[in-house]
Amino acid sequence: MDKISQLPDELLLKVLLPLPTKVAANTSILSKRWEFLWMWLPKLEYDHSMDERKSLIDFITLNMPQHRAPVIESLRLNFSYGYEGSVTREDIRMWVAIAVTRFLRELSLDLYPNFESQTTKLPSSLYTCKSLVILKLEEGILVDVPHQKSLHRLLSSCPVLEDLFVKHNGCESEHLETFSVIVPSLQRLTLKICRGSFFQALVMNTPSLKYFKFTDYTCEHDDFSDIDFDFDYNGYSFYSDDMPKLEEMEVDSTYLDTENFVSLITYVKRLSLCLPDQAEKALYREGIVLSQLRHLKLCSCTIKWSKLLVLFLKDSPNLQELVVHLTIDHTDICEDPPVCWENQLNCVPGCLLSSLGTFKWIGIYGSQKELDLVKFVLRNACCLKTATILFRSWDSALEEDELEMVIQDLSLSSRGSKDVKLVFV
Repeated sequence: MDKISQLPDELLLKVLLPLPTKVAANTSILSKRWEFLWMWLPKLEYDHSMDERKSLIDFITLNMPQHRAPVIESLRLNFSYGYEGSVTREDIRMWVAIAVTRFLRELSLDLYPNFESQTTKLPSSLYTCKSLVILKLEEGILVDVPHQKSLHRLLSSCPVLEDLFVKHNGCESEHLETFSVIVPSLQRLTLKICRGSFFQALVMNTPSLKYFKFTDYTCEHDDFSDIDFDFDYNGYSFYSDDMPKLEEMEVDSTYLDTENFVSLITYVKRLSLCLPDQAEKALYREGIVLSQLRHLKLCSCTIKWSKLLVLFLKDSPNLQELVVHLTIDHTDICEDPPVCWENQLNCVPGCLLSSLGTFKWIGIYGSQKELDLVKFVLRNACCLKTATILFRSWDSALEEDELEMVIQDLSLSSRGSKDVKLVFV
């Protein structure tokens, strides 16, 4: 222990940094050398447990005001509240307010109230925190602004904000007609929104954005009003060259109006989509070329997914990776999504001939049309290195003898690439 204690503070803090803050604080009993060392940690993480929640709350309340780090790089709080002996909303506000005075750079709040109306209001000082770079809000948090302009001022008051994560459960809360994200410095934006509960239109002016993820889902208080995307730049319809740095986009939406998506996907390199059936027409316009797209992940839960896949194959000349997937939580959308592609391909897409190196199908059922599509890719993908087939196991799984026949059928199919490795899972 003496040799370790002789190391400089910078190294000792690196040893403590990966530990939960409460655990790191336990090193204070080792010796005088360690007594206050943990209080210089720049990153604080507190995750409640039912066994020690009262002692943890007392610990944070006692030590947060005395924390010695001049800059708090991150504060992460994961708590349930509203229960007997649990953290209070006043505790949360006080801790965040203290962190703001220490030039807080990242705030992550994951709060779970015991009933839906108990939301936590953030301290007003956070709204003007000029050091904040990353803001992640989940579950029981109320961004207490009276109207859209105030919300805009909140975001614009964070001039170096790079990462914004918002999850809204929509339980009996007022929704905005338009949710505007106008943050020139923003690089990552993640929105997980209960359908119809938060906003009806999304307006973005984020010229530095590199990553965008949008998920909507049905909640108990769904009012069934469609969410609409409207991308606006300086008061005009959005054009893709206004977001020149966008590289990756993930969209999982059953209700989204995709009319304005075409200008976004033109420039992304990585794209993951699960969209409503009307997306086929809304996404594509005559003459579109996705020359930047390298990685495509497409969900097969909707009826017209295979037609959408054909369009992407035709218009993505440099595609390197293709993933078709059906997740367990999407099987209720379409019990057996049909594959309707054979009449759509009158020639081999260029990406199969020149660039596609990885192909994966997750959740394949084993229908003849599915197998024909796999064979088409195997037969024509001249540069393919790996093809992975993961069979659907959670429902309607194939019998063992049927599975063996499907594997044998695909294994004996012709290959356009002599180097391709075919893997079954």
